[in-house]
Amino acid sequence: MTALEQVPTTRVVTPTEIVRRPAPTEPAVFRFPAPDDPPPGAGRMLAIAVYSAGLGLCGVAVGLYAVLAVFSGAPIWYLPALAVLTLASVALVVAAFLAIHQRALPWLLLLAAAAPMAADVYLAVTY
Repeated sequence: MTALEQVPTTRVVTPTEIVRRPAPTEPAVFRFPAPDDPPPGAGRMLAIAVYSAGLGLCGVAVGLYAVLAVFSGAPIWYLPALAVLTLASVALVVAAFLAIHQRALPWLLLLAAAAPMAADVYLAVTY
């Protein structure tokens, strides 16, 4: 009987052979905070949270009004239009929270989030 030596078909990579990519020189604009990031100021965080809560409560009011409108016979385009406008506003608020370490970008995003919510309220009230 003869013994055959099995030739490995896959290469085993040890941790010392793993090449790490260099860290980016500039952090991304939209990102979750890293552990070594300084925390945002309490006033800044409170202002962004209060503004976002106001937009959220406005969205809840529009949603409740939309439920009543659907039961009273709203057209087929009514709910998708409200949903798209609300989701656009929510996406901009989320982007503002992800960009909280930037200087002016969160405020611009929150102001931009007010426009779809205002259109949402206008659509809900005029119908």
